[in-house]
Amino acid sequence: DHITLGFTVKLTPGHETFAKLDDSDYAKLQEELFKASGNGMLSGLPPVFAFLPFQDLDKDGTIASLVQDLPLPASPVYDIHKKWTKNDKVSFLELSALGRFFPGTLKAPEPGADYMTSTLILMHPFSYGTVHISSSEPTAAPMIDHDYLNNDVDIKILVEGYKLLRKIYSTSPLKDQIESEVSPGLGIQTDEELGDYIKKTMGTTYHPIGTASMLPHKDGGVVDSRLKVYGTRNLRVVSDSPFLTFY
Repeated sequence: DHITLGFTVKLTPGHETFAKLDDSDYAKLQEELFKASGNGMLSGLPPVFAFLPFQDLDKDGTIASLVQDLPLPASPVYDIHKKWTKNDKVSFLELSALGRFFPGTLKAPEPGADYMTSTLILMHPFSYGTVHISSSEPTAAPMIDHDYLNNDVDIKILVEGYKLLRKIYSTSPLKDQIESEVSPGLGIQTDEELGDYIKKTMGTTYHPIGTASMLPHKDGGVVDSRLKVYGTRNLRVVSDSPFLTFY
């Protein structure tokens, strides 16, 4: 799954952000504008995205050395995953910017204040979860364990992402529009403190995949190249479950 976090700052007065939609009259005007012309605040998406390869987050190779020591099972999936750390065309961290308060923080927004948030999304975590049946009853819910952040590599990548965002937000002209850092907050500085903050505030992007992987049976696959479940006559899985990862 893709892990999501937020870096939020309070802006100086005078900005127009999505916080204005909390005003019901303003929200109604924006809704009417969108219906009439397709314009206005409701027509917008996060205006800035950045996709960073592993090397941009591991300048000295420290994290790469930890990757090689991860106790991952023998599988072509994990081998490809490790190789991606050396491929500058594969993004490991997605950053975005949007004019709103991010709900994942440990703090609450101030009424009437305007905020800007950059999200950090871990694109290829080394934390792999599990899904197992819980009963012979077919309608029973399965046992799902995402097992988020079960290794230091994922945490260190996100820590470097926070450091990079702090550098960006402390650079003019952007820094001139910022009143204060809200989350994580200036009281959180060391790598250990950032790591603890990440564990407390991380969320999901709701992109879990790979629960019925398309691989040879000997490599742990669940379905073959025609989506048929191994060991069955005519049972197929037609969803994103066979996808092993998103590039």
